[in-house]
Amino acid sequence: MNTNSAQAKKPPAKPKERIIMGLQAMDFIQHGTEASLEIVTPLGLRLNFKANFIGFDDQQHIFFTMPRLSKNDYEEFFMQGFNVDIEGISEQGEGALVRFRTRIEHVVFRPIQLLVFPVPQQAKLVLLRNEVRYELRLPGDIQMSNRKLRVILTDVSSAGCGFSFDAISPEFDVDTKIVLEVVNSTSGDTYALSGAVKNCRKKRGKQNYGMVFDEPGKANCRRLLSNLIYDGTKYVFKSDRRD
Repeated sequence: MNTNSAQAKKPPAKPKERIIMGLQAMDFIQHGTEASLEIVTPLGLRLNFKANFIGFDDQQHIFFTMPRLSKNDYEEFFMQGFNVDIEGISEQGEGALVRFRTRIEHVVFRPIQLLVFPVPQQAKLVLLRNEVRYELRLPGDIQMSNRKLRVILTDVSSAGCGFSFDAISPEFDVDTKIVLEVVNSTSGDTYALSGAVKNCRKKRGKQNYGMVFDEPGKANCRRLLSNLIYDGTKYVFKSDRRD
């Protein structure tokens, strides 16, 4: 008997990366979201900073806000033709990082401050999630040293979640350990989603974070998911559904 033929074939692994055309990449980055930029000079010097993606025009220009940097940084790094590596986060589908290289075309100081780049020929899309993520909008609390921080749980999967709050609130560093508590106001059940901060971005006056669960957090997430139901627009607690 040929034992090899009896072995079940594993399905091919889903590709984690794919190449897309440059103009198509712009559709994956939401206007107003924060991206990471790195200018690389011909001598190999590098400058990292954050800027918000504004959009693009029919002339294939892309626009970003101007960061607050020193005069010396502007004089040394913001020169026409210097290469720029850009990384943004896409919330479409399974979520992804959008990475591409372009170059500085214009540095505009008046009447408004803008960074202008040509649309890249291609970009890399790096998938972030391997599991289904449910869109929702549930209030929750994170216990700080002296108070509770009210946040909104924006999405959840078996491995992690996203949450947001006003930008004037405290900031969390990547890898910070937190516990996000969600309470079913009808039953009184509490779900302690524990884990570590994975990423942060600012959008429209709010801070948006992603976190990954530890084992207790995953167990409580399973409890939470078993008590959610889709009401036609979003996921809510089963007890909150209005037929």
